[in-house]
Amino acid sequence: MTGLPSRACAAVLTAACATFSVAAHAAPPEPAGVHPRLWMDATTRASMKSLAKKEGSGVVRAIRECNRVGSALKQESKNVYMGFEWGAHASNCAIAYLATGQASYAATGLHFFSALLDDWEYVGDGKGGDSAVRHDSGYAIRAVGVHAAIAYDFLHDAPGMTPDLLAKARRRFKAWTDWYYANGYRAKSPATNYHAGYLFAVTLIAIAQGSEAGESGTALWRHVTEQVWGTEMKAAAIPGGLLDGGDWGEGWQYGPLAVVSYALAARAMIVAGMPLPDFQRWAEQVVRRHVHALSPSGKGTFAGGDTQDETPSVAPNPFTLVGAIAGPTPDAAAGWARAELDRLHLVTKDESFLIFDVLADTRNVEATPFPRDTTPTFYLSRGNTTLYARSTWSTNATWMAMQCSRSIEVDHLPPNAGNFVLTRGSDELVVDPSPYGSLSSLTSNAPTVESAQLPGPYQPSQGYWSEKTGYVWARQTESAIVTARCDYADHYRFQERPSDVPMAMRDVVLIPSENGDATTVVVDRARTASPAHPLHLRFRSTASLTLDPEGARGARGTSGRSALTIVPLFTSSGAPLVRRATTGDCFGKDTPRGNCTAARFAVQDYVLTVGGGDASAIHVLDLTAANEKLPSPRLTSAPGYRVVSFERGKRHASVVIAEPGEPATLTYRAAPGHHVVLDAPGARAGHARVTATRDGPLCAVTVNATASGGMDARPLTLLLSEACSVTEDMTQTRPVPSSLDDVAGASRPPQPSLVPPPIEPPGRGAMPAATRSGCRCDVAREGPGGTAVGLIFVGFTLLALRRRR
Repeated sequence: MTGLPSRACAAVLTAACATFSVAAHAAPPEPAGVHPRLWMDATTRASMKSLAKKEGSGVVRAIRECNRVGSALKQESKNVYMGFEWGAHASNCAIAYLATGQASYAATGLHFFSALLDDWEYVGDGKGGDSAVRHDSGYAIRAVGVHAAIAYDFLHDAPGMTPDLLAKARRRFKAWTDWYYANGYRAKSPATNYHAGYLFAVTLIAIAQGSEAGESGTALWRHVTEQVWGTEMKAAAIPGGLLDGGDWGEGWQYGPLAVVSYALAARAMIVAGMPLPDFQRWAEQVVRRHVHALSPSGKGTFAGGDTQDETPSVAPNPFTLVGAIAGPTPDAAAGWARAELDRLHLVTKDESFLIFDVLADTRNVEATPFPRDTTPTFYLSRGNTTLYARSTWSTNATWMAMQCSRSIEVDHLPPNAGNFVLTRGSDELVVDPSPYGSLSSLTSNAPTVESAQLPGPYQPSQGYWSEKTGYVWARQTESAIVTARCDYADHYRFQERPSDVPMAMRDVVLIPSENGDATTVVVDRARTASPAHPLHLRFRSTASLTLDPEGARGARGTSGRSALTIVPLFTSSGAPLVRRATTGDCFGKDTPRGNCTAARFAVQDYVLTVGGGDASAIHVLDLTAANEKLPSPRLTSAPGYRVVSFERGKRHASVVIAEPGEPATLTYRAAPGHHVVLDAPGARAGHARVTATRDGPLCAVTVNATASGGMDARPLTLLLSEACSVTEDMTQTRPVPSSLDDVAGASRPPQPSLVPPPIEPPGRGAMPAATRSGCRCDVAREGPGGTAVGLIFVGFTLLALRRRR
């Protein structure tokens, strides 16, 4: 494939000079013929007319909005925020006209369409024009460009639309798209909210004006089909790409609007003749991720990145599911999305993009409950390597989300490999309270070590240049035990210099009880440059933690109807402490970017600092009913291994932690029950053979590495009977109900590769504006040697003041 077009070529996008990548499939012909073209076929048009009479539909809401603004044009003359209000008025009235044919709706729509083309502060001021989308590094294109394209298409043949006005719109479209691709923020970075805004606009513009804009329009169509969709978006959606799995790397303050923008743009391209099977698969993945990322109560979803919500999780956003219905999602998954909207009573309240609801309503899919009973309780989104797991699908289950990502090309994702959260029913116990714009691993539950080569202001946080961080393994067994190893040693790479941390890893083993509660064993190990470079651990909780006076039993506290118990079974040095976190942000003048421990809401911190060199710690975290007392977990140490063992109801479990180095043979003793063996012989090759014999009340288990056959040793998961007979607790293999096989041209994706391919280091951060999230901050996350740290905090603070709405 050829590379990206030159900046000069991108700026003009003419057929004479453009050199675009060769797409995998021939591009469809440039759209031509009658309007409207965007998403419209005979069925959709007929459905819109029918929905004009259905109270509560998106069409009726658009008609009501158009009536309201039509009678109050003077009051609606101000551009309140980035063109969103004018854009909403233009497209809502265009919808109303398309559904009813009433000329008054067209007149109101054209009034605001003209404002989008020419004005900026007030209707008629002439301060917009070619520069209208340039505000905030291009943020405005997601409103101005998108809504202007919809109005152009839907009102193309309406009374009052003139050839001159259409010609002016095409000139504006060229100026806007030329500028953005050459200069706009994240124009070539799929899976970012700025890119989603640009892609939505440029896709709709290219289709709406197709065959009417001369050579520049033809060049734009080629750019959209071959470069934007055929190359950049294709790479993002294929297995292992940033979108694979349906998660959003910037987190779910930014995800909903971006996801629905991609979904509707993909549907528009499919209607225009471009097959996009990868995006049909992706749209289904969005629904699956939504289901797995919901807490058991259904009231919150994992934030996954920057958020200003002062709660542990964020409320599920209807845009995510509306986009799945209105987009290219296969019918079965669209039915799941409709059922989720109904189950959670989610309704779109923002009138800025009623086109989303209109297109979802016209699809008229039947609500079909997601098949939870036949779906594994584990989900890995490999695009941003976030895993979700729960003990059961019940509303009182234990639920976990865990992150382990290399440095990916997105904003709003702090360095937090190994971070995880734990929820029991509706009680969020281990939480991530990172304040907005955190640049520190210490604001989450991620482990970190002090690197000798990262600049002082970055320490002790993880860095921003990792290419190899990721899960060594991440899976769930047939007995619902979840095991994950996050190797984050590469997070101490500095620019092009290799990491100076030889080893840094976190193992998490979640073992459910029969009643839906769970015990989590967390094993942290690191090898640092010297004893002066410690390992920093913390668990942040909403529970009222109290430290055992001796420290040996760790800490316990309650939140709601649940209790969290943290037991430090082993630490190579150091003693835990519990303290209340300081609420606030990380933008203080004297706050080093890598040493901030602030929280955006009240939490207590369990903190342990382990001396450097060879540092290790083993913790057991129990989530139970508030008044429930459990038998204490036990630690047995022997040459070459340690065993963590505990009983939870009828389930007995042992987590065997072999010393690093992977001997050819390991013999250990543990009680019958479930065994998880970390770093067992054969872990690197992947296979081991296991035998066991009764040894008093215990089983003597021998593990030998084998080149092939045997059991999966990454990690080794076993079930030992009372007679010590051995059965492998294999990886969950229940079939996943899917509609992907029904997608034309798509096949079931392969099993995930747990370490996605490396990409460029991350760029600049941003501050949000409530639901209309996404903006640019030039100075956030610059590499050392770039913008001064003080300017980073000043930039973030100014943007925070400007963006909060």
